[in-house]
Amino acid sequence: MKLAIVTPYPPEISGVGQYGARVAEGLARSGRFHQARVFANQSASAPDVEQRPGLTIQRTWRRDQLSAAGNVAQALRQWRPDVVWFNLGLSVFGRSRLHNFCGLAGPMLARSAGLPTVVTLHEIFEAANLRSLGAVNGRVTHWGGQAATRLLLQADIVCLTLQAYVGALQARYHARNLAHVPHGAFDAPAFAPLPKEKRILIFATYAPYKGLPQLIEIFRGLRAADPAVHLTVAGSDHPRFPGYLNQVRETVGGPLRAGIEWRVGVPETDLPALFASARVVALPYMATTGASSVVHRASAHGRPVVAYDLPDLRTVAAEEKLRLELVPAGDRTAFARRLGDLLDAPALCEAIGRGNAATMETMTLDITCQRYIHLFEEAIASKTLLSRIPNFQQG
Repeated sequence: MKLAIVTPYPPEISGVGQYGARVAEGLARSGRFHQARVFANQSASAPDVEQRPGLTIQRTWRRDQLSAAGNVAQALRQWRPDVVWFNLGLSVFGRSRLHNFCGLAGPMLARSAGLPTVVTLHEIFEAANLRSLGAVNGRVTHWGGQAATRLLLQADIVCLTLQAYVGALQARYHARNLAHVPHGAFDAPAFAPLPKEKRILIFATYAPYKGLPQLIEIFRGLRAADPAVHLTVAGSDHPRFPGYLNQVRETVGGPLRAGIEWRVGVPETDLPALFASARVVALPYMATTGASSVVHRASAHGRPVVAYDLPDLRTVAAEEKLRLELVPAGDRTAFARRLGDLLDAPALCEAIGRGNAATMETMTLDITCQRYIHLFEEAIASKTLLSRIPNFQQG
């Protein structure tokens, strides 16, 4: 079977891109595909074509390019895979509404070319708090978001990482080609021994809605009461907000930097050690875009997560039976109190961490890949069946 994968891909650092890279690697290791090719975004620091174990990476499109979907469709028609998997978020194709709307037409173009097409959608327009995310929130945006969703639903199968998203799209669009594939773990779940140090970790692709300045203020209060408390700020800029992390860092000057470690652009291979270095992971997000990859990474490595009680995070906790320490949204005092309580209670941190790591054993990368393989086979079988119907025309 020839598998085509369309996804953002490292060296770009994003939740959707890291998910696509790790699942692509897992699929390549499965032995079910005699060829697998990733049609990825172009990068100044990566060659146009490169070979990875079991994978060919072909840089076919770039962000902020109106022709991205057309370029992908042309490359797919030339390669003629047996099935195409699109791994998408609503803003992976650029910073503007127009670039993203045009890019999200890719699955429809692939299916129109007769290719069995499966889409994973990490966020849905109906659940997005656009104002909190710093996006334009008006009639054109709402029309475009719904139109883009209808385009995506033209795929043979659309996968959602939250069961609640499946229900929302069924109710709003009467879609029947939906599947639930939980986000799952990137790394093999395992509890890492807690450090003696009272260290908080925030790991993110940073944007204003991720709450980093607010967390720094919370940290200063905790450190004033206990100088043994430390904070690690790790990750990189969100593609829509280049330079944001450096802007925040520049505002934290002189003595105010005491106790803060900045780790920008952490390599994937260093992430297990990064999470193991912390006692607690903080997610001070004011808005979310789907099932957080950081929640799943922290849980797989056995670290408790303190976060604001936002709908997506509450849904992740309920659907996947993960224990998240959720405090009222926007309540910095409650956030600080919960962080402090956990930093002073290593036994409780261990109990939470071990429980979440055990839960993640039911959502390993191998299990995720097997779910996708089943859906790929289902899409191929459905396309084969329809092609045998007299006078059938692909719509």
